Amino acid sequence: MTKVALIDIGSNSIRMVLYQIDAQRQYHELERYRHFVQLAKDMTAAGEINTANFQSGIAALRQFQQIINQQQVDQVIATATEAIRQAKNKQDFIQAAWQQAQIKIRVLSGKQEAAYDALAIQTDLQLQNFLFLDTGGGSFEMGAVGQQELLQAGSWPFGAVKLYDSLHAPTQLSSTQIKKVQQHLQQGLQQINSHNMRRLVVIGGVHRTLFTIMDQPAAHWLSAAKVNSWVQLIQQNSLAQNLTLEHMETQRAPFMPAGLLPLKTIIDYFAVQQICFSKAGLRNGILQEYLEQISLDSIPG
Repeated sequence: MTKVALIDIGSNSIRMVLYQIDAQRQYHELERYRHFVQLAKDMTAAGEINTANFQSGIAALRQFQQIINQQQVDQVIATATEAIRQAKNKQDFIQAAWQQAQIKIRVLSGKQEAAYDALAIQTDLQLQNFLFLDTGGGSFEMGAVGQQELLQAGSWPFGAVKLYDSLHAPTQLSSTQIKKVQQHLQQGLQQINSHNMRRLVVIGGVHRTLFTIMDQPAAHWLSAAKVNSWVQLIQQNSLAQNLTLEHMETQRAPFMPAGLLPLKTIIDYFAVQQICFSKAGLRNGILQEYLEQISLDSIPG
């Protein structure tokens, strides 16, 4: 048996999941942990993670390291995405994580993140042809998979927290703000060829919250019109109104309207007809790669 810890340092949260893997590469999730740090929020004018969030992030990693030691974990895989990727004090954070928590961080590029997303979805849903969207706090990743091959993918620095901050923390979005952001996002999406696919798989915390509010299960296809109607409701609501929605996360509520702008834009731009939420995510893609690697390592010669 091997114990593996996967740590995902995102723009909103720092998460760790412990897995136990047997000799047949079957895995069992043991425990999961989360610290809501929001590294991407209120970055300095120089583009650095601010002091309070920096220290909170390192403190979370120190706590994870204590758990890793207590649980006698054999392998630690720690990855970071947009918040660390773009931070001017990225190297300071990486160095502090190693010196203070003995955790070595691998910073993923946007395209690497998208590739792991695609692998995670394929493993979870066993689909051959689909578009996918992962909206995080600092960025969103979107791409197309055809015949189980990643055809194209991109990453844009317009995640839920980034958009919320760029719109000056609105308590309610105006129609003008929505239109302006959508026009800007559409310019970036021109580089993606949808290959006439109309089915979209969404992953990530913003979309998990949306589907929970809708009271819809994962791995279940819905019409894009139904999903879009809920998106529009949340975007038209005030913060006070959104907080009354059942299952709305209090910490996530302020930036849900902005965080759903990439989804709304992609539905319209690519004429999406069906949408499905997958519980899989970046960590699942990384875990799948790890399982495939240990399988290759076990082959003689």
